[in-house]
Amino acid sequence: MGKKNRNQKNRSKKQLDSDPRRGLSIILFDVRKKSDFEQRNDDIISSMDDDVLCHIISFLPFKSAVQTSLLSRRWKDLWKRNFSVRKGTIDDAFTQISSFLHGCSDKYCSQLPASNWGFQFNLGKGNFITVAGEPDKALHLDFSNMKREFPRRFNWSLELNDPSYDDWFDIYWRSYLNPNRQILTHQPSPILHKIKALHLVSVSYLSSEAISSMMSNSKFLQSLAIEKCNGLRSLQIESGLEKLRILDCQQLESLHLKCNKLQSLRYRGKLLSFKGSSRVSVFFWAYNCKAFSLQDAMLDFRQGPACSNISSCGFQSIFRCMGDVQSLTLCRWVFEELICPVLLLSPFFWRGFNFNQLTEFWWIDYAKERYDSNALISFLKLCPRLKRLYITIDPKSYKKTKTTKCSVETTGLPRLEDLELVKLEGFPNEKEEIMLAKRLKQVFDVEPLIVAKSNYLNCMRLLVKEPNHDELLKERKDSYKFIETRVEHLYHLCPKHVHMSL
Repeated sequence: MGKKNRNQKNRSKKQLDSDPRRGLSIILFDVRKKSDFEQRNDDIISSMDDDVLCHIISFLPFKSAVQTSLLSRRWKDLWKRNFSVRKGTIDDAFTQISSFLHGCSDKYCSQLPASNWGFQFNLGKGNFITVAGEPDKALHLDFSNMKREFPRRFNWSLELNDPSYDDWFDIYWRSYLNPNRQILTHQPSPILHKIKALHLVSVSYLSSEAISSMMSNSKFLQSLAIEKCNGLRSLQIESGLEKLRILDCQQLESLHLKCNKLQSLRYRGKLLSFKGSSRVSVFFWAYNCKAFSLQDAMLDFRQGPACSNISSCGFQSIFRCMGDVQSLTLCRWVFEELICPVLLLSPFFWRGFNFNQLTEFWWIDYAKERYDSNALISFLKLCPRLKRLYITIDPKSYKKTKTTKCSVETTGLPRLEDLELVKLEGFPNEKEEIMLAKRLKQVFDVEPLIVAKSNYLNCMRLLVKEPNHDELLKERKDSYKFIETRVEHLYHLCPKHVHMSL
């Protein structure tokens, strides 16, 4: 009996290692026999005290230290735990921010431990502002420790001057007319004029005006992140931003973007009303004329719509900018209710439309019992160059009572020849996972690595063929099964989607 089991494991391992694309060692073993003690000792870092971890983090570069907050809940605030504390009023706080950034502008400062690239400002009565920054590169402002019993709703307009063609033309023309005259240009704000990335957390109506004034001449700002701004109702941004991230602003209803250089848009929250740049809005209905061109788009609308009439929310103005997207997150209900009807109602206008550059795709579904893959299969027909597919079923995701059945017509069914990995998460049972895997193989004629989440440390469940695969097919029985596997270099074999850590 034992010899038979060993032979079966050896055959399975040989199958797994036969694909040269995978090139990584996958070790099969009986996970259930591994003791809890051994599993805990695999993670040495987590066994360390917080003080030790904080000391280690203090020697990391600023960007890497901030990224540790994404590891788990325990790590969320470790990177800023050793910040010094300063006291004063809100006006003093912004003065201190300016002094802090100017004081950290030399080369020596970038090599100092964490307590020197961040501080907390105590406004009294338990109110704190957390400030962290990197010289001439990034600034983080966190207002989440400000007490607000009744958050006031507010509209926020950010006009960030961009060193545009008009600015340079104006300088050139004046110097041409009067070459001996000294050109006096408007000097940017001394606080943020060199900052390239700004991260704002829990901004309220009280702090929004001060931040707007501080940012008014941020000509070199390339990346802006806004998170958890309770009370924020509408947001208008006019700038030369390349990256914009808006997460968990629960009251946000409308977004007006005048960002012609925008390449990355990451949004998590309710579907809101979109509006693009007024200078090019008349071209939104022309296929090759767009307000901007996105290469990275996270549209996590699993919370449902914020507006009552989703057909007039302006989603098309964003969708038309996604033709060159390389990394995408999308909810099933958005495809069914907003994208598919447009493709079907205007077949002549959208003929030949594909996501030809899309390589990483995260599909968020809402199925609770029997999984229906028709919408997913329909969308995949538009993704001929897809390499990695991530499918997550979230039972809490929004779902309309009457769903729209859609099927996209394409000129030729793509084979998805580049598809290397399919990762499944949240499926109700293994049977549904196998059914989806079989359909992907049948429709697109591909053999990607298909994995599912495991409950064990450094492990995953891997889909493999049964040893008697051909015989089971003749008997019309399932010829695939998932096996628990321990994987060396798990992240390299099965990396997370870039949006999953936000």
